[in-house]
Amino acid sequence: MQRSINAWFFDPQPSPAEMARQCAQAGFEAIELTLAEEGAITPNTDEATCREIARQVRDAGLEIASLATIMFWYHAYGSDDPGLRRKAYDLTLSMLDRAAWLNAGAILVIPAVVGAWDSPVPQTAYADALCRSHDALHRLAPEAEQRSVVIAIENVDLFSRFLLSPVEMADLIDRVNSPWIGVYFDTANVMRTGYPQDWIRALGYRIRRLHIKDYDLTKHGMEGFCAPFDGNVDWQAVMKALAETGYDGPLTYEGKGDLADIKGRLDRIIAMQDS
Repeated sequence: MQRSINAWFFDPQPSPAEMARQCAQAGFEAIELTLAEEGAITPNTDEATCREIARQVRDAGLEIASLATIMFWYHAYGSDDPGLRRKAYDLTLSMLDRAAWLNAGAILVIPAVVGAWDSPVPQTAYADALCRSHDALHRLAPEAEQRSVVIAIENVDLFSRFLLSPVEMADLIDRVNSPWIGVYFDTANVMRTGYPQDWIRALGYRIRRLHIKDYDLTKHGMEGFCAPFDGNVDWQAVMKALAETGYDGPLTYEGKGDLADIKGRLDRIIAMQDS
């Protein structure tokens, strides 16, 4: 497994080359780059620029694990607004292109937001969000295959009030029925509604990427997210479940902290594989 880190760790973000240099120096092996309206990688960044970024990251000694964005929170496949659904579809195509140019094997997608975690009012009906997400992924699967980039659906659970069960998420992936549509599993996001080791076993081979972070159940909402071993995730059980599924991809830390400290925490998690 690769020790990987998400570019949102840095605030403000330096250039991808500088991020890669610092991460490699700390002992990481991969990085998850991010796409935004402004910055080093945007929906309009051209192929030559992406390939140059990829070269700089490789020269620093890292691989690019995946490409993520927060933009799906604002326009998603499940939206009631056809214009926002179209934007989500176009954003996916843009990410697939740039991930292919970066030689990142997967993109992170949040398919729908039924409602915000702290809102009493839904944005859309659950069944509509599920149906629209399936339709979009079914249409996007050939686009992902053409670019050899996996569309990996993240479980944001309570924070989107969507795909609240691993069985439901597995069923969505299976109904799309493409090896280019999989799961981006986040260990902390399930902690309010379930257990990561249980989700991992239910999702199995469908998991294509992993976000590694912890959650402190004594806190509420976003305040609960924390670094591994500072919360309530059972890391021994998580690694046992991952071993059963055969996952051997990147472990990407998503959060803040000190690079050397986070690398050491990932070392502790990976060491549990053989214990």
